[in-house]
Amino acid sequence: MAENVQYTGRLGLESRDSKTLSDAVTAVVDTLDDFGHPAETIEARAENTARLQSDHYLVTVRLRRVPLRRTAKLPGSVMQPSALLELSLSPVYPGYCDQEISELLLAETLRRLLDRVEAAFVEWLDTEVALTCEQFLSAFDPQSRSAEQPVAAVPAAASDAAASVPQMARSVQPRPRGRDCFTPVDQTARALDAHCDLAFQEARMRKAAHAVAAASGKSWAGLRASVSASGLRSNWGRQLQASALAALSLTGPRRLRFISHLLLLTALFLFLESAGMVQAARPLVP
Repeated sequence: MAENVQYTGRLGLESRDSKTLSDAVTAVVDTLDDFGHPAETIEARAENTARLQSDHYLVTVRLRRVPLRRTAKLPGSVMQPSALLELSLSPVYPGYCDQEISELLLAETLRRLLDRVEAAFVEWLDTEVALTCEQFLSAFDPQSRSAEQPVAAVPAAASDAAASVPQMARSVQPRPRGRDCFTPVDQTARALDAHCDLAFQEARMRKAAHAVAAASGKSWAGLRASVSASGLRSNWGRQLQASALAALSLTGPRRLRFISHLLLLTALFLFLESAGMVQAARPLVP
């Protein structure tokens, strides 16, 4: 059974009105679309809850009342909120969804929600520590500290060189958004076709190698059978030759006819034995 993974963040609202939930859902839809996970369905479970289904995430936006006993510690300068806006991301495929990417998506969604609603603090995941909005937003601007530090004196030559650089070259290119962050479909399809062709070629090579190995095994078996048959014939010839020499050396001319008959019978018996007929006929003899 797959583990139920959920990434949750909350915003403490200073005020609550009828447009809070709709503004929050709009911000969530825009964020999912910009990061390549457009919302496929939007379902309103109740007047204070909405669910958005995308390809990889199930997002729940809920307006909640503030519980009487809270576990998160509020900063000293923050007053008790009037309501909580809870945002939950549940991966559809937990085993194939990266945790860091999910947490970054949750953080970016909360950052955009701060521009739509009036929030006093942010609860990040289950840390039980509430952050002020300034503390939370400072994580998205790491250069703010360096900007606050005094700038050292710049040499005149360096300042002149920087002034000579055209303004267009120093301008920062806009960051791609939405589907522009991903490789076009035609390029991905070509890479996928090349990968499939390589896999099919390797499969054909393995099949051909297996067929060659099977053919070589059959030829080796036939060679062994022919070698054994030739050996059997040579043994049978040597036995017949030995019997003939023994008969000629032990008998005289008078028994030559009998010996010739005996040689023929011996040759016939050896032939039948080599063919296996003698072994097959033994059960028939009483």
